[in-house]
Order: sequence, then C-alpha cells, then structure tokens
Amino acid sequence: MTVPAFGLGTFRLKDQVVIDSVTTGLELGYRVIDTAQIYGNEAEVGQAVAQSGVPRDQLYITTKIWTDNFAADKLIPSLKESLAKLRTDYVDLTLIHWPSPQGKVAVAEFMGALLEAKKQGLTRDRRVELHSRADERSHRCGRRRAHRDQPDRAAPVPAESHRG
Repeated sequence: MTVPAFGLGTFRLKDQVVIDSVTTGLELGYRVIDTAQIYGNEAEVGQAVAQSGVPRDQLYITTKIWTDNFAADKLIPSLKESLAKLRTDYVDLTLIHWPSPQGKVAVAEFMGALLEAKKQGLTRDRRVELHSRADERSHRCGRRRAHRDQPDRAAPVPAESHRG
C-alpha cells in the first residue's frame, strides 16, 4: 500500500471525541490513522475503525510504543495489547515514541524486539523517533524526524519525515 499524503492524528482526543473524529475522517476519505499507547485512545480508535466498514487493507494504522514498554520482555506484549484495543491483527507502522529515559533501554534491545514483532506479523514496518536537543526544538515547532531502522544493524538511519 502506498501511504497517503494526509493522515488523521488522534493526539489529545479522548472518548467520544476520538470516535467521532476517526469516524468523520474515514467518511471523508482519510485512510491513515495515527495513535499511541500514551494517548490512551487506542480502544476508541479501534471501535471507530471497526464500525466504519472500511476494509483493513485500505487503512494505514500507526501506533507508538511508550517508554515503559521498551524492554524486550515488554515491547511485544504491549504491542499485542495495542492490537487488541485497535481490533486488528497488525499495524502498518510501529514507532518508538520517545527516547528511553536516561538510556535505560538500549536502542539495540528495542530494535531487536521491533524486528521480532515484524517477524511475528504484528507490524509491517518499524521506526525509531530519535530526539536530540535540535529534534526537541523542532518538535515544539511541530516538526519531527522519524528514522527507519536497518534490519541488519541496530543503529537507525534517517528516513522520511513523520508528523505526529
């Protein structure tokens, strides 16, 4: 699937507001939906998608793993929980939402877990949003850079731009 140029973000949307927003977005033709574990709205996003009748293969769904779930033993179970809430067997893109606080979880550890999630069919693609001080300034201005990992290396390399 080619990723459409425009998508529907769900940051700070809760309860019926997120259901209505996703429903309206899908009715208007949006096919990219962005959510995250920390947003606390994956279940409502999943409800709106399920009720929409839009076939899953016409959607591009992104979620983000929160810092509490970066460890190898937590990442895949948390992603499976996200999938259950989203009422889907896979997401198209899984992002690491934010750097590991105080570097507690090494990039290689969560990248390995993301690769395993992909092998299990839980995600089609995975990326890491890395934030330097310059990235944090850009984030406050509404711009963020995403990085695509290389499957044979632990270190990510720059890829395309992602707004979240």
